This record gives sequence, C-alpha cells and structure tokens, in this order.
Amino acid sequence: MPRRIDPSAVTGGLHAVEALLRDVPRRVRRLVLQRGAQDRRLFRLQKRAEDEGIQVQQLPKAQLDQWFPGPHQGVLAFCEARELEAWSDVRDRLLARKDAGHAPLIVVPAAFEDPRNLGAGIRSAAALGVDAILLPGKGSTGLTPAGAKAAAGTESLVPICRSPDIAKDLQELAAAGFAVLGLDAQADRHAHHADLTGPLVLVAGGEDRGIPPHIARCLTGRLILPMAEGVHSYNASVALALSLYETARQREFEGLKPKAE
Repeated sequence: MPRRIDPSAVTGGLHAVEALLRDVPRRVRRLVLQRGAQDRRLFRLQKRAEDEGIQVQQLPKAQLDQWFPGPHQGVLAFCEARELEAWSDVRDRLLARKDAGHAPLIVVPAAFEDPRNLGAGIRSAAALGVDAILLPGKGSTGLTPAGAKAAAGTESLVPICRSPDIAKDLQELAAAGFAVLGLDAQADRHAHHADLTGPLVLVAGGEDRGIPPHIARCLTGRLILPMAEGVHSYNASVALALSLYETARQREFEGLKPKAE
C-alpha cells in the first residue's frame, strides 16, 4: 500500500462500495476486504472487482479501522477523483496515431506515493503535450482529491488510465515500436543526448523506491538528467517535468505555443 493515505479518497460500507463498482468501476483502484469476514456480500464484491481488473486485498480489521474510522462493514474502496479512461481504448487510439506517422508520448509514473507529486506530474504532462498517462495497477498512488487539486484542473486535459498488468502493457508497447525509457540517476546516457522524437513511453520512478524491478525489466533504455555534484536526485514530479520539456524541445514544441501575455 502507498504510505500516504488521502482519507477523502476512501469509501467504506457495503452499499456505497457496491454502487461504485456498479456505476463507475474505473473510479475504484483498490478494494480492501476485512480478513476472515464471512459475509457473502463481501465475496460478491470481491468477484465483481476482480472481473473489472481491480486489485483486491484482504487485511486485518484494525487496518481498515485506521483508514476509515466510521462503520465500514468490512470493505473499503480506494477511489480516483474521477473515473479513468479504459487503457484498451486509449492504447488502440495511440497505436492508430503511430501507424499514421505520429509519435505518441505516454507517461508512466511508477511507484509515486505522494498524490501531490502525481498531480504535479499530470499538470506538466498536460502542458507539454503528453498523449496519455498510464498508472500502474498497484504500488502507486491514485488520482486522489489531493492529487486532483495539485493538478489544478489539468487532469481532464489528458487521458489517464490504470493498467492491471503494467509489465505486459509496456512489453506490448515496446513490441509495437515504442521506446520505453526510464529516468534513472544511475544511468549513463543524458536525456538531451537521446533521441526522444519517436513513439515514446517515459517512465518516472517514485520518491523513495525509484522504478520498481518488474517495470525496470521492461525498459529499452535509461536516461539521466544533469545534476550538480552532491545532489542525489530530483523530486519525482520535477524530474518528470524536466524530461518532458526536453522531449518537447526535441520535437520543436509541436502543438504547443507560448501563452499570450
């Protein structure tokens, strides 16, 4: 679980969670059930969530009580601030654009734990022409209300999706001709020396863990951003913004224009 829990992103109770799964399933990124509970209604919610590709966990009642102090009836749903797009639909559109000669740009914020960093990353992505943001199915924060606030309204300007199997999706994109490049402070190739003009998936690591191993194995290359001696790393959202600016610069800021004074 992410270390930082935004209480406003948590919904508890059988009826409330059932309504979410029925009406807006892509708003739910994780379902947490009380371990050992025998209520058949919980089993039905688990089955519905699994059918939708939503991560399901079973944890002790004390943990659910900590996250949701009200009556939760043994179930919590961790929700996005809005319903996300279906990755299959967005992927098909991007592959069609690639086949038509364009160079789609996808961002993967891997292991981001702070929703405010995710929101800031979304804001930069929207400003710098990103075509889609693909969130890992687990191990990363979601678009919580705090994240949406940091995005300052830009979360509606770029498609945001969640992948139930991020390694599989990245491997498929690589096989389709996308470069899958990760930002890595230990890399030896500077971003401004790499060709970022083709179809590209840019993977940014989280605040504490960097890029998780199962995602790192899918990379086709690694990039480093210049830093002064003695500095360990950039903030996660800052590193993403800098690399996106370099990508936009290499693409001659196509589709972007300065804001009028």
